[in-house]
Amino acid sequence: MAIDEQQPDGRDLTFAERYFTQPAPVREMPEHSRDPRVALSVLESEMLLDGDPAKNLATFVTTYMEPEARYVIENNLHRNWIDHAEYPRTAEIANRCVRMLHHLFHGVHCPEVPGTATAGSSEAVMLGALAMKWRWKNAREKAGKPVDKPNLVYGADVHVVWDKFCRYFDVEPRQVNLPRGRYTVGPDDLAPQIDENTIGVVAVVGTTFTGECDDVAGIDAMLRHLASTRGLDVPMHVDAASGGFVFPFSHPEFEWDFRLDTVKSINVSGHKFGLVYPGVGWLVFRDENQLPEQLVFYEDYLGERDATFTLNFSGSSAFILAQYYNFVRYGRQGYASLVRAMDRNSDALTERLAAEDALELVGGEPRLPLVIARVRSDEDFTGTDLVAELAQRRAWMVPAYQLPPDNDDQQIIRILVKVNQSRELADALADDISASIADLRRRAAGHHVHKRVHRGHGY
Repeated sequence: MAIDEQQPDGRDLTFAERYFTQPAPVREMPEHSRDPRVALSVLESEMLLDGDPAKNLATFVTTYMEPEARYVIENNLHRNWIDHAEYPRTAEIANRCVRMLHHLFHGVHCPEVPGTATAGSSEAVMLGALAMKWRWKNAREKAGKPVDKPNLVYGADVHVVWDKFCRYFDVEPRQVNLPRGRYTVGPDDLAPQIDENTIGVVAVVGTTFTGECDDVAGIDAMLRHLASTRGLDVPMHVDAASGGFVFPFSHPEFEWDFRLDTVKSINVSGHKFGLVYPGVGWLVFRDENQLPEQLVFYEDYLGERDATFTLNFSGSSAFILAQYYNFVRYGRQGYASLVRAMDRNSDALTERLAAEDALELVGGEPRLPLVIARVRSDEDFTGTDLVAELAQRRAWMVPAYQLPPDNDDQQIIRILVKVNQSRELADALADDISASIADLRRRAAGHHVHKRVHRGHGY
């Protein structure tokens, strides 16, 4: 630790003695400035208490980018995306990304700007749902009908942001519980909830619970049937926060996007399998007609008249530009190769865990590159016990949680497999899971368990 200064008696005073022996500021801003090296050291010492992102198998969020991509981010953090007058090429690059996603999701007619960049899928969901609400409101007012009781229909497998939207924007949430033994929803589950006040239906492609997909094609057929038999024109929004950057490459024949007539908008997270650090998301519309004019704001105080459709305003361009870098860097073939790599390692881990008689694998196809398992009911330990053992063994971060109603009596373990998690890492995790199960069983039987000495992952 470098020397900071000397006391009056001539004794050296190090950074450690001067700053590290005092509690960190937690309530009040410090009175005096500090050397930048001191401030950095204080902060970095606290970051040591966080987990290693490379071992975070819980998060869908990107934890690794190439040095060149990080260079793009570092050199554009100061560039304000909303300032289109001063940074017109940045605005154009954001629009290019939207157009590329529209094409990837089988959009047609090539609208100029069929959507917008967002701070993440949460903002994209809010904006997409607001567009549905205002389209419904405009149609009702035109027909001379009341607009005071809008509702939104979705399954309990959605992200909590959909509940937030309904509460924040005064829409009745008609959430359907998951059928017993199933982890997604389909047309028969949602249809009874739909009426003339339904602003839209939500389908999930790649749920956060099991990585599976709602029956999007079946829901589309149901909505078309309601339109032809009851005159109910109800759009579908597809929440593809995770799956939007996976299934076009892993299951190109899987129809979940604009190939289906009732799909009017899609959200996707660039900072998940789009392979960008948080946070960037995207909202993509089927066509220009999906965005009501009342939701577009025009302002000119930044230098020229701009149209904006956002909840946030100022924000860094860095992650939008990093998304474009990835599109240029990888292309369709590169993304497909990366998804195949994740799937292969996920399959290898699945095969290993399927051999563990203490575990039962959960989920079907198509699904995201992850593994879902639950501890069998006849074991004397729980999923919580197993993930705690993994954390202690080698600092693995693996979540154990309850499924949504009506399956909330089931606890599952979810393990994400991402691009920076190699086959070697997957094998090491499988070894640690096997060893952890053995130790938990011995403890349950009353035996003392000695602390293991690691010799790689083949012990």
